[in-house]
Amino acid sequence: MGSGASVSRRTGEASTLHWEKFLHSNQVAPSAPTLTEDDRERINICRYFDTQTGLWLLLPLHWEMDVDFVRHRVQQVMKALPGLVDQKEIAAALRQCNYDSDEVISIYLTIFGDVLLETHKGAQSYPDSNVFRSHSEKNQVIEDLQQRLQLKEKEAEDLLQRSSCLSQESQHLSDVVQNLTRRVVQLEADKQVAMEKLRALLSHTNDPPAQANVKASVDHQHLQQVSRLARELSVSGKQLRSTVHSMLANMQEQLQQFRAEAELMIQRQQQAHAAEASERRALCTKVLELQGNIRVFCRCVRQSDSAGSTGCLEVLSDQELLLVQKGGKKKFIFDSVFSSSAYQEQVLDGTLPIITSCLDGYNVCILAYGQSGSGKSYTMMGLKDSPGINIWSVTELLRLCKERENCTYTIKISMLEVYVESLIDLLCENLHSEVEIRTQGRSVAVPGLTQVEVRTEEDVLSVMEMGEKHSHLTPDEANTESSYSHLLLIVTVECTDIVCGATTRGTLTLCELAGSERISKTQATGQRLTETASINKSLMALRQVFSALKSNALHVPYRNSKLTHLLQPCLSGDAKVCVFVHVSPDVKDAAETLNTLAFGSSIRQIALGKAPQNRTPAKTPKAEK
Repeated sequence: MGSGASVSRRTGEASTLHWEKFLHSNQVAPSAPTLTEDDRERINICRYFDTQTGLWLLLPLHWEMDVDFVRHRVQQVMKALPGLVDQKEIAAALRQCNYDSDEVISIYLTIFGDVLLETHKGAQSYPDSNVFRSHSEKNQVIEDLQQRLQLKEKEAEDLLQRSSCLSQESQHLSDVVQNLTRRVVQLEADKQVAMEKLRALLSHTNDPPAQANVKASVDHQHLQQVSRLARELSVSGKQLRSTVHSMLANMQEQLQQFRAEAELMIQRQQQAHAAEASERRALCTKVLELQGNIRVFCRCVRQSDSAGSTGCLEVLSDQELLLVQKGGKKKFIFDSVFSSSAYQEQVLDGTLPIITSCLDGYNVCILAYGQSGSGKSYTMMGLKDSPGINIWSVTELLRLCKERENCTYTIKISMLEVYVESLIDLLCENLHSEVEIRTQGRSVAVPGLTQVEVRTEEDVLSVMEMGEKHSHLTPDEANTESSYSHLLLIVTVECTDIVCGATTRGTLTLCELAGSERISKTQATGQRLTETASINKSLMALRQVFSALKSNALHVPYRNSKLTHLLQPCLSGDAKVCVFVHVSPDVKDAAETLNTLAFGSSIRQIALGKAPQNRTPAKTPKAEK
């Protein structure tokens, strides 16, 4: 009774302080109680008489809430403001406002607005009942980011208009140069005509007389005038030619300068546009990180060479994919789309920023989903000359650890598989050694799971080879090397900063899900039939978990399957999640492809919340003592 009263007393005092600050900052003075008979009775109800001091003292807040008078006004406030569910805070506010419920309602609406008029769904499932405050702050951040995004788009449009004006000016200068060139050609032609006339005139004056007995009368003054005109015409032609060539050279030089400036402006415009696009994508990514959305990548497998097989997928861009089925077309949008011609390095580079955040103390989860034969194993495990995400990610973590000289790292690997609702430790010396899941509060642990420390790339390859030997692989009609279990690789990274002494712990969970197939397609019987049914059941449980997260359900069925129970920490908001959906372009797989694309498009809309950083500050000398 004493501890409960102290907790309630502290909560009431904190709420009282909050209301006193608000009333003082907004200059709102609670109405003082008058000395009527009813008010004296009201004050006596919420106080008790202390025989030692001889004073009437305030009741503890949780005692006061049991009084019918206070409980009735708390219910009035909650009925008027459905979004407010903390009864202790309402009781503290009533105490400050002299138990005037109307005044409490008006003050709450002034602080938080109309958000309290809406019923908060699922408020009972949150430890903090005042979730609307964090939602209001988050919405404000999102609105600021959207305003910045609109401003950047407007700047990009202005740059595009300026580039268009420069292009028009360059075209105008080109037209001027062409007109000058045509004028020079016309002047050259006029000069040729004048020279021909002059030659004809000179040849006519130099001809011998037709008859010997007729003496030609020659006008020497006329000849001198013609000769003078010819010389002047020749000099004028040379001057004109020199002037035109000079003007043409200047115009060409100016045109080249304008072209160079226009190309430079266009190049700067392209760079600015690329920078704006990159910043716009970064802002969108920041908004998605703030909301904690699941990132979804889509990868297409190479088309089979079977006779009569045609593709049903068309990659429109690096984020858009078009599915053609039964004469209809449907477009899907993902965070990244990798076509069948994409190299393994391109896929791995897309996941590098997510994987490296594990070194900073964040939990990361990458899932590979798709039907059998769609390329999940190639993406996750890869080949000897083209490693997949499993080997490449651990190798990259080792390389980055060596580059950070001010920190010491310890990397440990565990491998296990979920086979027919059983957890099998693949790195244990005893073949098919089973382990169990233990829940400790919100955390999920697997006691006894083997962890192997790795320091070089050879250690990583050795661990992967051991795990692959112990896994369940069985050929069937859908795939020559089909896995009948879900394979999980868990990488734990512990970092200690030598300078400040802080410690971070991050976990990288890489999960290759078994292929989702119809039993009629796999033609499985006996034990294989049991394995296929178990896989379909666990994948259905995974879909149910994603569906509950998308609809913000009060209960998420994590324990319907060992797979979802093991992935609970990753899917409950404690990790950055990335899902690879693998699809086949063959028409015969169009139905499975449609289901996979719809699944990926649906989970892309799920917001898990921003993942927390697992960081432990350095111990102070006082704490060590």
